[in-house]
Amino acid sequence: MFRTVFAICLFLGLAGCARPAEQSCEADADAMLDMSFAAFDQGPDGWRSLDGSLSCSNYADDVLSEYRSRHGPILGAANVSLLMWHEAQVLALQGDSARALELMKAAEYLDEPEWQKLYREGSIAFLESDMERLQTARDRLSRLPREAILMRPDEPSMPWPPNLDVLDGLISCFGKPYGVAYACRQAPAAL
Repeated sequence: MFRTVFAICLFLGLAGCARPAEQSCEADADAMLDMSFAAFDQGPDGWRSLDGSLSCSNYADDVLSEYRSRHGPILGAANVSLLMWHEAQVLALQGDSARALELMKAAEYLDEPEWQKLYREGSIAFLESDMERLQTARDRLSRLPREAILMRPDEPSMPWPPNLDVLDGLISCFGKPYGVAYACRQAPAAL
């Protein structure tokens, strides 16, 4: 009898422990919706903190979508596109390629830089299992001249072109899940 009561108490205690983590994820996500764009997208307490948390990772795509929905009209096309792109990447990492593809394709905007367009095209080709298009996007990206706008004095060794390492990784691990292939590169890059 004691063992049964102990097992029930242990189960109820563990079940109670799971709830605060979920509530904490919701609270963290809700607080993020009031952040500035820079803090939300690039800051240590922004959406990436959810994505990097095993207990909250399923909240990252939702909070990205909600932030975009709430703040979209004041963010501008480039920032809305970036949030859409990050949401698509999170979905791809979660294995939801269909929704990820939808968002990746919708992330295109009028003045999109060529390097970003080629990175997007290569990623879409990977998710569509089209090695030829992926290789073409990668090769075109590798030949782009450096854009002065991306050269920052505080980061003189910033790699050029951006995300070439990611496309190389997608090629190296072609046919594997996006989450595996995204990590198949020389040096990790931020989402």
